[in-house]
Amino acid sequence: MIEIVLGLLLVAGAFIILTGAGDTLGLSNIDFFPLLGYGGTGFILALGILLIAAGLSRRAMQRHHERRHTMRSARLTAAAFLGAASLAVGLPLAAEPFNLLRLEGFPVGYYLAAQGGLIGLVILAFVWAGRQNRIDAEGAGNE
Repeated sequence: MIEIVLGLLLVAGAFIILTGAGDTLGLSNIDFFPLLGYGGTGFILALGILLIAAGLSRRAMQRHHERRHTMRSARLTAAAFLGAASLAVGLPLAAEPFNLLRLEGFPVGYYLAAQGGLIGLVILAFVWAGRQNRIDAEGAGNE
């Protein structure tokens, strides 16, 4: 339940930052948008949505014990998808500061985005497979 409440607070905070509704709440002298920008506000919004989804899926698993294996597998797959998406989008965005350094004539950010993304996906695949095997073993033991 705490995850859902924290998620709702983060979503409300992102909404207040984006709309500038701080004036109606008595926070007229505080403006976080120049500090955070669209990227930081989007991160707060995404974190709030993820917390709400995690809380709702945890509550669903507690209520429906017979579908626990399926829900845990779906949760793990969703987390792996979000990890792969963050590697595909976040890593190239984070590589910009590393372009100041050069390695054999190429910017280091290039290597970080190209090779680091592939290494991250391989690690993600192995971690996902190990956890899915653990979920399957626990599910087989309960039947």
